[in-house]
Formats: sequence, C-alpha cells, structure tokens
Amino acid sequence: MTPITFSDVSFGYPGSDELVFSDLNLELPGGFTFLVGPNGIGKSTLMLLAGARVFPQKGTVTIGGTDTREFADAAFDPEVEQRRNELVSFVYQNMEFETDEPVGTVLSMVARAGADRGVVPAAELDDRLNVRMGQLSKGEMQRAIVAMSVLYRSAVVMLDEPVFAVEPDRAERLFAWLQGYCARTGFDMYTSVHDVELARKFGDSVVLMRKDGTITAGPAGELLSRDSLEEAFRAPYDTLYRRQRLYRELLQSGTGEDDL
Repeated sequence: MTPITFSDVSFGYPGSDELVFSDLNLELPGGFTFLVGPNGIGKSTLMLLAGARVFPQKGTVTIGGTDTREFADAAFDPEVEQRRNELVSFVYQNMEFETDEPVGTVLSMVARAGADRGVVPAAELDDRLNVRMGQLSKGEMQRAIVAMSVLYRSAVVMLDEPVFAVEPDRAERLFAWLQGYCARTGFDMYTSVHDVELARKFGDSVVLMRKDGTITAGPAGELLSRDSLEEAFRAPYDTLYRRQRLYRELLQSGTGEDDL
C-alpha cells in the first residue's frame, strides 16, 4: 500500500474565487478504492491532487511520504515526469490515445518488466490486438487504456470514469479482475464512478463525498448503505439510481462509438 495523505489542503482553480477544498485532511485507503459522490462535488479534482497533476495552494499532498510538489515540473522535465508516472499514473475521463499502431504493439510498448499480462484478456482485447488504435470504439479504447495503466506498473493508478462507455457486463468483469490484481500485488487503484453498484460490488474501500462538503473514507460495505447514500446525495435512493442512469446516458451520447 502506498498511502496518500491530504494535510490541511486548500485548492481552487485559477480564475475562480471559490475553493474546491478548504483545509482538507484525509488519508485515502489502499487497495481498489472507489470515489463516489454527486456530480460536481470534486471527485476528479481530488484525484488530480492525489495524482500529482495539480497542486494545492495551501497544505500538502503526499504519496508514500513524497510531497507531490516534487513533481511540479513534470510538464517541462521528462525525468521528473517519468519519476511521477512510475509512482502514480492517471487515466482521464474521455481519454484518447492517438496513434496508428495496432493495439497489441501499443500494449507491448508500455508494458514494463513484471507486468501482469492477464489484464489483456481481462479487458477482452485478445481479438483486437491487430486493430489500429484509431479504429477502436470508445468502449474498446477505454478498456485498452485501463490495460495500459496496469501494464505500466505504476504503484498507484487514478482512473477517472474509466468505463462509462463499456458494456456493463464487461465493466464488471474488468473491475473484478482489477480488484484481484490489487489484492495480489499490493498496488493501489482509485476510480471514480457514477454507478454506485460497481463500487458496492468491487470496492475494497470508498471515498464518499457529500453535498455538504464532508468527505469520509472507509470500507465500502459501511459507506454505501441506503441511508448513507441518501444523506450524501440528498436524494431518495430510487431517485439517485435514476439520476445515475440518466448521467451515464448523457456521457455516452457525446462519445460517438461505444460498446453499447
């Protein structure tokens, strides 16, 4: 486990007078952890801070004891970028990978020594290895990028809505494999999702972000109860699930091709 700790963290985006987080103190659980909360609550921002992609205006974020500000020059210094990526990699929502190379070639290029190749069949890519990356559907692209994140073997991986365009059964099979991978290897993965059932089924732990701004981390079984979710989202349980379905359909409507 590579603990990620927020100590008195305040952060706001340039040009905005509002802070996303103010004096936040939080330790993220290890293993396969899900971030759950209402839209616009700051899940992606929390992951960007934890992944050393943005940096707090006040306080510190540490990954395994390393202050993320050590990677502040990653955008300009390839050596710093490589050190950061070896520690923590980031899969962005709606991420693309622009190349004419076949899927199998790209996966081999990013795979590092000791990588678990089992992620390729787990992501159901065996029959797509000779297909050019640019010819993949959105759902196939998402599965390929998740596979890349495993093959690169960062100690920590951040996955921001990595399967919204993936067929539900495939998403469940992939997440089941990722949960087992984290348990076997000791690597940590954090994923934001709008489908609470995925977090309930496969999360070792959950970071629950509430509408009132409070954030709680703990076991998935405790934090994803009906009462806890209704409190966090300030919505009836049945309404919550309808919102999640509608949001997923909205995301898919803007992606073009997908697996559905």
